[in-house]
Amino acid sequence: MYINKLFSLEFKKTLENLNSIFERFRIEYSKEMEMVFKDHDKLFAAHGWCIFDGSTIEDVLFLLKLYNEERFVEADKNFMKLYEDNINDIESDLSSINKDTSHIIKEAIQCHKKGFYFASTILLISLTDGIAEGKLFTNGFFQKIKRKNKKHFLLDVFNEKNLVNKHFIPKKSSSSELMRHGIMHGNSINYGSQINSLKALSLYYFISIRKYLIK
Repeated sequence: MYINKLFSLEFKKTLENLNSIFERFRIEYSKEMEMVFKDHDKLFAAHGWCIFDGSTIEDVLFLLKLYNEERFVEADKNFMKLYEDNINDIESDLSSINKDTSHIIKEAIQCHKKGFYFASTILLISLTDGIAEGKLFTNGFFQKIKRKNKKHFLLDVFNEKNLVNKHFIPKKSSSSELMRHGIMHGNSINYGSQINSLKALSLYYFISIRKYLIK
């Protein structure tokens, strides 16, 4: 009887704490709370990022708030910190679910840690390309997805504002952005940056995890 009563008190306390947290979220992140379960992937992808699955709800809400308030530089810095802080766990996750390419994943992460961002970025982009047997960045692949499922998560990630999947036009497109077409064809020459390497990592991780979960 005492144990049941104690459990009830602890459970009540937990609920009160949760209610307090959600009330704070409702006040501080009113607009973002409406987006967190449906629109956040699309918004983040528009800026070249995919969320890390180990993020807390408040991490997601705070990032959404930064973008909604157009504090883009601060948002990028927070995304970068999120991935840098968790890079070892991310490498472990990726290697465990992509055993055939774990040696390439290891090299890509090593290159990133050493600041060889041209190398890490192109390795991570090529690994992402390989998830769908080289079809991931083709128009036909996305048309096929749209016909089958208009709410497929890949359509949010590769939305019209995400530059990663856009056609690279020499002398017109930015050579410092993460654009797969320009990078893989050797036309983009200034993509080797910490932020692009982490964006490529975020994309590869996000898609790898979801492919693994839906098997």
